Amino acid sequence: MGRPRKRRRDGEADEPAELPAEEQPEPTTILDGFPEISNFTDLGLISAPHLHDINHSNGTTINPTLSQHDLGLGDAFEISPLSNLDFSMDPPIDPSLWDLQPVPQPNAVDGTNMGPCTCLSVMYLTLTDLQSVPSFAFPQVIIPLRKAMSNLSDLIHCPQCPKEMFTAIQNIQSAVALFKALVERFNKVLIELDAEAERLQQTGQKKAYRVGDNNPALHHLHTGTLDCPMGFNIDLEAKDWTRIVKTALKTEIHGGGSNPRPLMDLLKEIEARQERWHNDKEFWSEERIHMFGGTRLECKDKDTKPCEALGADHIRRAINRLNFD
Repeated sequence: MGRPRKRRRDGEADEPAELPAEEQPEPTTILDGFPEISNFTDLGLISAPHLHDINHSNGTTINPTLSQHDLGLGDAFEISPLSNLDFSMDPPIDPSLWDLQPVPQPNAVDGTNMGPCTCLSVMYLTLTDLQSVPSFAFPQVIIPLRKAMSNLSDLIHCPQCPKEMFTAIQNIQSAVALFKALVERFNKVLIELDAEAERLQQTGQKKAYRVGDNNPALHHLHTGTLDCPMGFNIDLEAKDWTRIVKTALKTEIHGGGSNPRPLMDLLKEIEARQERWHNDKEFWSEERIHMFGGTRLECKDKDTKPCEALGADHIRRAINRLNFD
């Protein structure tokens, strides 16, 4: 027995039956960041078609063995059974291919395939650096001068320039320009040095300088700091300062110092190179003969004058006039 049902009054619609509290489904929130999705209550009604339907849909069939596998998704740490299936259509790789050795590449570089050299660009940049030397004071001025002499050496020994008439002409003219620019810069340093010595004499001041010993046998005694015990500070008279600096500058030109490429050695190297260009048959072409005249026999003549394009005598005369006394 229980409580009798209420009588329905006329005009009242049937009230929907209430589910027990424990049977009412609680609203599920899908993706907390997108609460709107929870409004679509029918999402839970979508289910995958039965495997039997897949086999018969669109007139296609699937491998019967697949029906024995569980196509459902595993949990986050399981591997799907489908991962054991091989869907690859490529044929197997021949194991012998793994033993193939790489094709060796030739080490020698064909000179004809080499790109154009950078001698013209190097010459332009070097002249620009020499023109914009910030200070002619010794010894910091030695840094740009040695850099320019190193670039001049690379220009003299360029293997690409003599291969074509155009680049050969530009090479020799660039070398001449650097030689004369370097001589002018050294002359400028000497002039500034004499002017500084004159100022010291007029004011009675002395030149503070630091002297060190570079004897290899005593190298272990150097500390590499300003207070290194192998160096000491001295105050030099103007004439003593001038004599020391000019001696150092002279080694930059004639050798005998720490400069591996003295200017006079570079001049001798380019003279020997020009003689080789004139005498060796490999550097003679019909274009050169047509442009400058003469024959190979004339350039082989021992009494032939030095290379007119180089003008080594003019460069040497300018060097000899540098005042190192």
